Amino acid sequence: MVSVPVAYDVTRLFLGPLSRTPRGIDRVDFGLAARLFRQSSFPCVGVMPTLHGTRAFSHHAVRRGLVRLQQLWAERQGGDKTAIWTDLVAELTGQRVGSATIPAPAPLTALQRARRMTSLLAATGFSFGNSARTHVPERAVYVNVGHISLAMPFFLRWLDARPDVTPVFMLHDVIPLDTPEYVSPSSVRHHATMVASTARHAAGLLVTTQTAQRTVRDALARIGRTDIMTLAQPLPLSRVFDTTAEPDPALAGVPYFVICGAIEPRKNHELLFNVWRGLTAELGAKAPHLVIIGSPGWKCDEILQPVRNNPQMCRHVHVASGLSSPALKRLLAGAIALLMPSHAEGFGLPLIEAMRLGVPVMASDIPAHREVVDAQALLLDPRDPLAWDAAIRHWADGGRPQVHPRSRQDTVDERETYFSGIEDFLEACAAERAKQLGPVARRTTAAGGALIGKPASAESSALDSF
Repeated sequence: MVSVPVAYDVTRLFLGPLSRTPRGIDRVDFGLAARLFRQSSFPCVGVMPTLHGTRAFSHHAVRRGLVRLQQLWAERQGGDKTAIWTDLVAELTGQRVGSATIPAPAPLTALQRARRMTSLLAATGFSFGNSARTHVPERAVYVNVGHISLAMPFFLRWLDARPDVTPVFMLHDVIPLDTPEYVSPSSVRHHATMVASTARHAAGLLVTTQTAQRTVRDALARIGRTDIMTLAQPLPLSRVFDTTAEPDPALAGVPYFVICGAIEPRKNHELLFNVWRGLTAELGAKAPHLVIIGSPGWKCDEILQPVRNNPQMCRHVHVASGLSSPALKRLLAGAIALLMPSHAEGFGLPLIEAMRLGVPVMASDIPAHREVVDAQALLLDPRDPLAWDAAIRHWADGGRPQVHPRSRQDTVDERETYFSGIEDFLEACAAERAKQLGPVARRTTAAGGALIGKPASAESSALDSF
């Protein structure tokens, strides 16, 4: 439980209704926000840039918004209750032919987005908030996990007027700076700005692996910052993975592999397509299937073009976007293995999810993966398609290893360790900032009124169930 005031950047969460389901970073952002606003013994406020400048919003407003966002994302919806799942099962069982086109619902219309945003605003009470410069509690820790504000330095200017506030940021990696060939030019620019913002403001830094910590520190050192306190912890699994999953009976006897992540060059789908080109040419209808779970990223159309141009591959390579966490869990439960041939990663959450369920893992032999997988995973050179081809064929023929699922208690304990570690780190950063500043005159603000207060029990119950 945090014993210092917290100002949590809710910018990414506020934009959450614009998507039907959350991305990985959204789940991390939500999980930490829910924890802090549910359990903190000191005042928590939400911070977000608006047309009226960066504003602070009350504990109650943020909690109500989190509950409503949770409902809009429908993360607890069953895996077999959506059109996405029905379409995917139809493709895997041969009832319809795939086309390497993401079988997701039509994009949200402008009206639908407006309604969802209005719904979130209504839940929070349509508050305009108060100036962050004057209404963030004295000596608070400002926590930014969502990245958006880091890429727009103007949104962080209020920190210049509040030296008593301790900024703590999360950076997942610096892949766009270290390997720009795998990302869009705009991603390189945005990431450079985020690193610069971190260098200018951060007193503390959250990362996911020792590998990420090393590369992030190197990037910061190149622009003159070497003194930022850093905590490296692997991300925990969401509560959905506290329980095991039963494969869909409709997919019994259907051999398939899964790759999970945005469809972009660094995920190395090209290697797998080369393997499946050979598998489908040789085995025809008996070839195993490949299910790609992920949203379209940079060069997505170019990446998928080889599949679209090959009718045989279209019958065995399927792309789905917008699956809920329960649906992803059920899909993994029936898979031969999870494949992750990425060229570069800062962490690799799908690997942890698969291992929790006892699903074999075949991943690229890169530093981040070596950190997070156990001895049961098979690590291969992401530049060696022949090795991947041989291993995939062997596992598809019944040679996959038997993997023991991790216990529920291990998952629960790891999540508690993760959040407790962050809470301790926030307090340590605040203590170090206080030591540097010395006594600070108490600020006269209205923060003790509208922005501070204990949450309603109904809100607490709703967030406890996430």
